[in-house]
Amino acid sequence: MRDSIATGPRTDLLTHAFLAMERFGPDPTDVYFGVLLRCTGRVPTLDDLRAHIGERLDRLPALTSRLTGESEWEQDPHFDIAHHVHLAPGVPVEPVPVRRLMGTAPGHDHPLWRAWLLQPGNGDSWGLAFVVHHAVFDGTALLHALRVLFDDQKPAPVATRLPRALAVVRALPNVLGTLRPAPDLPVMGALTGERRLDHASVALADLRAVAESTGTTVGQVHLAALSGAVREWSAAGPHIRDIPVCVPVDTRTSGERDRLGVHIGLHRAVLPTGTADPAERLRIVAGRLSRRRMAGARSAARALIDDVPSRWSGSAVRRLGDRRAVALTASIFRPWSPSSVLGSAVQNVFALPWLPPGHGCFTILAVHDHLASLSVLTDTGVDATHDLSALWAGEVVTLCRAVGIKPALTEGTT
Repeated sequence: MRDSIATGPRTDLLTHAFLAMERFGPDPTDVYFGVLLRCTGRVPTLDDLRAHIGERLDRLPALTSRLTGESEWEQDPHFDIAHHVHLAPGVPVEPVPVRRLMGTAPGHDHPLWRAWLLQPGNGDSWGLAFVVHHAVFDGTALLHALRVLFDDQKPAPVATRLPRALAVVRALPNVLGTLRPAPDLPVMGALTGERRLDHASVALADLRAVAESTGTTVGQVHLAALSGAVREWSAAGPHIRDIPVCVPVDTRTSGERDRLGVHIGLHRAVLPTGTADPAERLRIVAGRLSRRRMAGARSAARALIDDVPSRWSGSAVRRLGDRRAVALTASIFRPWSPSSVLGSAVQNVFALPWLPPGHGCFTILAVHDHLASLSVLTDTGVDATHDLSALWAGEVVTLCRAVGIKPALTEGTT
């Protein structure tokens, strides 16, 4: 298939992997993820929303494509926007597990996405929740698709990429690292198959100020704060050792920023949870996840998916995402969300994470305007008295103070 905005989903190792997770997980909806856009302004009607999205879907054929077999796609001859865009009565304009929105997973006879209009309750904000099967889009593609729908973004030309099979050699240390199992965390408990979503927001200015003061990146500051939060959240006590986590990486090149589909790889990063000093944790994170190392990780992950036969690469990808090798997932969405929806300004963006089979915790950081918001989806077997998102927000403040910055007032748990 052609790799442009005018094509449906592609078929590759990742497509097969996500479709397999749908079959083997506790609930097929677990492979759906998305975002909640919290908006201020005139609340559209359901008909308004359906008409607006429907008029622009010709730009996004992936959202009108259905499965015809194991992983082959065709345009849905019976596509009906009413099957996909709904009201969500009784659902607050707050992040909730996708299961609460979806109920049952859509069948494969129609495209694998849904959207809901969340009407205001006591406040003046309203929401749009948009979720998609992970075999169709990754986070970058989802946010770009929303900009196409609501900001009238146009796709950039997709650069041609030459095969780089030798780049996969860089993935070997990462794959070999999975031979050392992740520690058992007391907080995890016994998995129940049910879901809980916690979230918290902080001032983006705090993350940026720490990054500028220390010569690091916002992503590194986030992961350093997450390291401190996991240190406390894990309930493993003061002798906790460093904890490996899965960090999804976007494998698009600079010429492919608007490329739709699923173009991610998995990087096993070891968080310095065994280090007590917050400033030292940031220094370690900056070294372990430097720009150079992450560029190599993206190149290796791309080669693993695109240039290596799936009979060899499949096992490596499964190992990198295996709960026995990583304690949780720490994902970061690019700050590409739309600025408005049907004339209403987007005030906040929250991720609605998914949860791979066998995993107990998946985190996604979303950035919009002046806020950074962490969404944490956990199995309900995880100790509910330990809120990882709230601990992360507290660790951002701790990092600010550790490097001599007066933190802005956090937005707190929202």
